[in-house]
Amino acid sequence: MTDKATRIGIMVCTAQRPRMLQDCVESLLAQQSIEEWQVEVCVVENDTTPTSRSVVESVPAASPVKVRYYQEPRRGIPFARNKTLEVGLANDYDWIVLIDDDERADPTWLATLMRTATDHGADVVSGPVRRTYEAPPPKWWKLLKPIVGPDGMPLREAPTNNTLLSARLIRPDGGALRFAEALTFGYEDIDFFSRAHKLGYRIVWSPNAFVEETIPASRVQPERMIARVQSTAAAQVLAAKIRRGAVRTFSAFAFKGIRRLIGGALTCALFWPGKLLGSEKATNSYYRGRLRLARGLGIFRGLFMILPNYYSTVDGN
Repeated sequence: MTDKATRIGIMVCTAQRPRMLQDCVESLLAQQSIEEWQVEVCVVENDTTPTSRSVVESVPAASPVKVRYYQEPRRGIPFARNKTLEVGLANDYDWIVLIDDDERADPTWLATLMRTATDHGADVVSGPVRRTYEAPPPKWWKLLKPIVGPDGMPLREAPTNNTLLSARLIRPDGGALRFAEALTFGYEDIDFFSRAHKLGYRIVWSPNAFVEETIPASRVQPERMIARVQSTAAAQVLAAKIRRGAVRTFSAFAFKGIRRLIGGALTCALFWPGKLLGSEKATNSYYRGRLRLARGLGIFRGLFMILPNYYSTVDGN
């Protein structure tokens, strides 16, 4: 008798981006050294219209990796994420891998994630994202600092753009974890894996499990970037409110929000004339003030549950 092969489900949430999804799925079908596992790709369309179903139907029937299609009509990232977990349980996957529809996986990506999980006895493995930009981001924008560390380095949290997780985290007899559906505007992934870490699940880093992401020009427009900062701040505060309660969260964040509102408003007022005159230095300072103001507004939007709608706009296609 042979042992049951390990079942792996690669989950891709998508909405109105069939071209990007096509590139993503093609990279998943090109994964190397996966013969020892049963690997399937599951596409969850977060829309009432099956815009991307044709991408799944175009996969040849003879493909060694089966591609399944599902829909989650309730618009919102955590609804789609939780649909992937339901699909994972229904298909009896041992491991679930999360990747975004605007990313393309390196050919050794899945094998590298699995090797790191095995070598380090991990429940969750997260890898790096290499980003390229259709248009250069403005100078006042701070790019994300990449994680630097060896294979198996412990982490306290993870995103969902390149992460492998054991089904133990979501099974009823395990962690029974789900994404917080109140966080429809971001941070649901960090919140999910932070809770997993607190439950004792081991999260580690896999520096060679790469995915590539192309950032559309629309995402580096100033107003779009400022809206994202506000949305992120609101989501972080709401996540804290869900975990700690309203009183503790208000005490922790209200004064910080006031400081950022005042500081941001003063900075904007001080450098706005120079921006109008075309000074690059003044323009950069003005937008840094706008970012600080946005973080302050986001804090209070999170405290009072005035939810942003950043993700109602789809970047890319």
